[in-house]
Amino acid sequence: MALLPCTRAPAPCSKKYTVLESKNLPTGAEALLIALATPAPHGLTGIPVLLWGKPGVGKSSFIEGLANDRLRVTTLIASIHDPTDFSGLPFLENGQVRYAVPEWVSDFDQSPDGILFLDELSTAPPSVQSALLRVVFERKVGFTPLPGGVRIVAAANPPDLMVGGWELSPPLRNRFVHLQWDIPEQLYIRSLTQGWEGGQLPRVSAEDHARRLAEWKIRVGGFLRLRPDALHGSPDENRYGFATPRTWDFATALLCTCDLLGYRLGDGQQQRVILDLVTGCLGEAAAIPLIEYLTNLRLPDPEAVLAGTETVDITSLDDAELYVFYYSLNVYLLRALESPRLVPFSLKYLQLAEEVFNDGRRDIIFVPLREMARAGWLARLSATASRAGTQEQGEILEQITRVFSDEAFNEFVDVLA
Repeated sequence: MALLPCTRAPAPCSKKYTVLESKNLPTGAEALLIALATPAPHGLTGIPVLLWGKPGVGKSSFIEGLANDRLRVTTLIASIHDPTDFSGLPFLENGQVRYAVPEWVSDFDQSPDGILFLDELSTAPPSVQSALLRVVFERKVGFTPLPGGVRIVAAANPPDLMVGGWELSPPLRNRFVHLQWDIPEQLYIRSLTQGWEGGQLPRVSAEDHARRLAEWKIRVGGFLRLRPDALHGSPDENRYGFATPRTWDFATALLCTCDLLGYRLGDGQQQRVILDLVTGCLGEAAAIPLIEYLTNLRLPDPEAVLAGTETVDITSLDDAELYVFYYSLNVYLLRALESPRLVPFSLKYLQLAEEVFNDGRRDIIFVPLREMARAGWLARLSATASRAGTQEQGEILEQITRVFSDEAFNEFVDVLA
């Protein structure tokens, strides 16, 4: 079954992208490339990745092999650096403490797209780990930001092979998506005669991602509405990634990128990559039920429903599906506020609301309706209706009256106000 709603055709923007699937890449490589292509918060690129793998399985060579004329890769062995190499060296100037940035930061001056590769991270002492906290998540060395296109990748040996190393602190662990890296024996045997296949970093439009991300936030929010206990996971019970609001943001952004790249659940290889990414953010206890929920979520295309090119039987949707569907309608209706689609979209939206009310499930859509009203939708719709023909204006006002004069609805709004 598709990761996107099973009744929806592939999104138009997915034609611009291609699935990265290859049988000739190490285990973990596809997921790594997806994470590095994902737009991150605050205008940055790439979700920070921590690769866990045995010594000698090609973690470093694969990362360094991604370098090209447009992408600089700088490798640092964290354990042989001082904390000031990541936080900046303080010095006094004109009575103020300033921070001198280390030489490696200038590597990215001429190549704003790049990868900072922190190798052997588990050999870094706690003082260096603390200095890395801001570098990994905010991409800042002291108070100096790295270019927005610089991704962060780290590599470490599994905990059972950490001889003389240090456990990673929970705050540092929580700044990464954790991926398992390995070379299957058949791949190694093939490489002896045919060589290694290099990775190809995809390009994902930040604009496409931002538009689609709104829908994915709704889907993930629908799951957390059912399972609020899943928001936080225990770092002690999860060896690698664990759930926090930060890593839920990571997982949502990664699901969105998988969507844009055409990855779907139900396909064996693609399903494994999606699950690896989500597990690397949240841990298995949260990831497995989330993927199951998304797989079984039956939703029509909200934009097609509003446009009248697709129909939906409200009574066929369960409460969780109805909640997600109605929030998804909000996304497209808000985008139509300044367009000619406002009136037809609104009429369909109000008609569906009335169907939900008649189905006795007002409470499921009260919050989405209230948020639309607070966003100025009704004021904009009324102004547009006043310029429309008499018949259309009467139909709009009649629909608004039927929905928003509902006694139960208004009582609910008064409680939440």
